[in-house]
Amino acid sequence: MTVAWDELSEEERTALKRMNRGPCPDLPAALGARLVALGLAQKRAAGIGISREGRELVIGKLLAARQD
Repeated sequence: MTVAWDELSEEERTALKRMNRGPCPDLPAALGARLVALGLAQKRAAGIGISREGRELVIGKLLAARQD
């Protein structure tokens, strides 16, 4: 499933940015499940972490902001 940055809620965007920097142990379970369902995060032994697709989405947005 392909998701655009603008389709995400502010809470989802913030969670992805935080997950991109490292573990996010205080991530609400429902939010984590939603990000997993969207393919932007994945379940791991240590909890939910950002997926490759999620990381690409965040980095793409950050790079686009630098160019503006």
